[in-house]
Amino acid sequence: MRVELKDFQAGAVATLANKLQSMRRRYEQDGELSSICLASPTGSGKTVMCAATIEALFFGDDDLSLMPDENAVVLWLSDSPSLNEQTSVRFSNVADKLADSILDRRHLVTITNDFGAAHDILEPRHVYFLSKDLLSKNGLLTKGSEANSGRVFWDILDRTIRDPERNLYLFIDEAHRGLGANASSERGTATIYASLIDGLDGRAAMPIVVGVSATPQRFEAAMDQRADRVRMPKVAVTPREVQESGLLKDIIELRVPEKDDPVEHQYLTMACERYALACREWGEYCAREGESPVNPLLLIQAADNASSSALAEMCDQITGLVPGLSEAMSFANVFGEHKDIAAGKYLIPYVEPEFVQDASRIRVLFAKEAVSNGWDCPRAEVIFSQRRRSDSTYIAQLVGRMVRTPLARRIESDDLLNSVACYLPQFNPESTQDVVDYLMGRKDDMGESSIGKQNIVLNPVTITAAVPKSEADYQQELKAYEENEKAIETARQAQPGYQASLAGIAIQEPLDMQGAQPSLASAVRPVDVPAPEAELAPQPATGNYVAASAPQQLATPEPSSARTEPTQPVSIVIPVPMAKPKPPTKREQSFTHQEWQGIRTAFDSIPVQRIPKKARNEFQSLVKTATLLVETGLDVNAAADVKKQFVQKLKGYIVANEDEYREAKHDVEVAETVKITLDKLNETEDQEQEEARTDAEGLRKAARDADMHFTKEFANEYRRANFKELGRPECDLRLAAAVRTQTIVDALEGWAAQCRKEYFDKVDGSGDYDYLNDAAKQRYDELARETEGKRLTKIEWPTSTSTSDDFAKYPCHIVQKEDGLCPLDLNPAEDYIVRNELAKNRTVAFYRNPSGSMSAKAFSIPYMSSVGRKALHPDFLFFVKDGDGTIKPSIVDPHGDFLSDTLAKLKGYVAYLREYPDVFKQVLFVGDMGGGVYKVLNLLRADVQDAVMGYSDVDCKALFYSSYANDYQ
Repeated sequence: MRVELKDFQAGAVATLANKLQSMRRRYEQDGELSSICLASPTGSGKTVMCAATIEALFFGDDDLSLMPDENAVVLWLSDSPSLNEQTSVRFSNVADKLADSILDRRHLVTITNDFGAAHDILEPRHVYFLSKDLLSKNGLLTKGSEANSGRVFWDILDRTIRDPERNLYLFIDEAHRGLGANASSERGTATIYASLIDGLDGRAAMPIVVGVSATPQRFEAAMDQRADRVRMPKVAVTPREVQESGLLKDIIELRVPEKDDPVEHQYLTMACERYALACREWGEYCAREGESPVNPLLLIQAADNASSSALAEMCDQITGLVPGLSEAMSFANVFGEHKDIAAGKYLIPYVEPEFVQDASRIRVLFAKEAVSNGWDCPRAEVIFSQRRRSDSTYIAQLVGRMVRTPLARRIESDDLLNSVACYLPQFNPESTQDVVDYLMGRKDDMGESSIGKQNIVLNPVTITAAVPKSEADYQQELKAYEENEKAIETARQAQPGYQASLAGIAIQEPLDMQGAQPSLASAVRPVDVPAPEAELAPQPATGNYVAASAPQQLATPEPSSARTEPTQPVSIVIPVPMAKPKPPTKREQSFTHQEWQGIRTAFDSIPVQRIPKKARNEFQSLVKTATLLVETGLDVNAAADVKKQFVQKLKGYIVANEDEYREAKHDVEVAETVKITLDKLNETEDQEQEEARTDAEGLRKAARDADMHFTKEFANEYRRANFKELGRPECDLRLAAAVRTQTIVDALEGWAAQCRKEYFDKVDGSGDYDYLNDAAKQRYDELARETEGKRLTKIEWPTSTSTSDDFAKYPCHIVQKEDGLCPLDLNPAEDYIVRNELAKNRTVAFYRNPSGSMSAKAFSIPYMSSVGRKALHPDFLFFVKDGDGTIKPSIVDPHGDFLSDTLAKLKGYVAYLREYPDVFKQVLFVGDMGGGVYKVLNLLRADVQDAVMGYSDVDCKALFYSSYANDYQ
């Protein structure tokens, strides 16, 4: 694969591929027909997972320990030729074994109307893309026409299924559509999908059917109707897995007017401003991180009756607000009419929806209803819709197509880049509920699949870090600005030809050739008039200057004998203008500089233990770790070093485990057989043991297990290092024997895990991690979580985020609106805690921890639950002054329910605090006992910690009524 699968994708691929192999074996042995569904939310990368599964079927997969089915053939079915083309292109982009490139799709074939002319059977290791419309009753493929050399596609399919050298798998894309009842003797009563699955007119039924859908219910119900087909349990990906992976944008902002006022013009302006901001921030981020440009897209969902003049008017408004748009190149449409549009001076050509993502010249896209099924456009950032309230389905579908993140990962440094903004002037808060329910995963009956639970924000507002700016800071900036203005005026006056300004504009008045004074209209010329203040970047008062050459004044020509060489222009240095500073906002005055520094220091002091995960393959993880270290320059010798170490370790472990190894080697090298001789004349039977030695090809095949488990990188390094001494067959024999010797495998896995841990410990101790770009940090963090031992990190500082302005407002949060307040959605207990803590003189600031989030901005503590290791997220971090004025972090964590995992969380707290006893000033676990009564466990007290660790009852509510608890003050 050209792309690295996310954890949930790799898990789904491995499960699906293994089940398909099991289903194939059962079909070969018993003729059992079966079906299975890959159920995965929109935006989860279903196409990538299918490509990886098919590639593993055809060629095996070392990473996932999958063996190939060399007879596998895949028929990919959809109801749209354009969707098939998009899928084929996506396969070629991500699966290097299926296609060299988009232009050379070796194993990808699109079935056309004349397919039968060159095919009488489907070939192994090929994916055939079929659109259902080609199998219509009067279609050329089904009539055995001359164009197909008389061949009928149904017969081609039947021959493929019945051929023992071919294993056919049917993948149905968007499998929730188009399924009918079983085929019957009357062709007209069967749907095309049912005919393919069940066999048409007595032809062979499809052995294995794979449905691909975000909503599996309809597909599974259709399979359950078939008495002769076994439905396997679905391979399911949860919305949470997808959200946590960073593939989907975290936030969907919906802007709707509170009243039914005509706000369409204003909303389009707001959408354009947000789009321009997204363009600027994506440009800066990609340049800073060395990423390819994202090229954000603005999507305009037009009314059905939108005229060309109305489109031209919108284009005028858009181009007036968004810089850099081209009248002929920047606009496009995906209207159902499939026509180019001339809208005044704007050209709005039609483009196939599946090509929009890669057409970077398109920056504004006009649509009407929902675009085609299967389409998504990760670079789409902002939607403006003219659709009315009755069209909630179209809006929900369109938003659902735009939630993919452009870089397939979360941008930790800027929440705006993790969001999609929707401007709906024809809606209101009440009529938006259907859209919200759909996007939150509470309903999936709007014609498309639910995208899973999102963070929906109505009336969004951006809040930013409350970086302090005092009145003294403002006065200093104002003084610098005034000095800059004076310096500019002084420089102007020093220019030759300067004279007093008219209406505030300095002028120069060169004489004409005859020495006459020119007219006022021709003489007045502005000299270096500064741009409007809003367009000027702040500059220091000194050190930033531009050179301006004053034009040479002309005088009456002198006689030739008196002429002299013209003098050079005089260079005048003019300071760069500064923007006029603004007085400090309430946000900037929330904290003093000293408090802010103390808050940052306390925030950064909090250690975070990320939940480790089990490496799927220790050797593969080590190879990936070494590769990352080389690519990032952290250790350019890592890849070579680990390969050399593997060879040395393997040699040593073979010697150390000689007896077990020798037995495994014999099993590989010699095949035990029994020779049975029947003497018919004498009516006797004789048996004797024989040994057959494995030839070189047999050893090569036996060594495939080592290639898969140890990885090809390590196995091939062993072959290279020993080839001259041992030869290829002996190398394969030793590798095959080693991978079958469990003590050697265990020892090598232990070495690989320890080696990886040492690399990460080295990097963590050097501080080099901080200099990686975001993409490398994400890869590093994912691999680091697979190492043994605790992986420590810290919470990433929140510079900005988005929330709803409808929420209650609180002061002293570390990110705020300009008015110094932060809108937060808190329940009554949380609200009580925050107001109570803020009323205390010692409290300087607080932070609402993103609950249940995998974001780097979230503080988490690991704990052991009944289903394995999980993470708890304290609700609030408060920053309080110690006795000596030092600011320290404090946890106050309210809980309204005492669930089965509450005790496990308390024990997780205690284990964490015992390891880091000096970080927090206070840690309070607050229980809402009901009726306005709050009890608290002070988890920094040793006796409370002992009580928690010694408590064993499932219901831990009694702890809050014991002597270890106090009333929350």
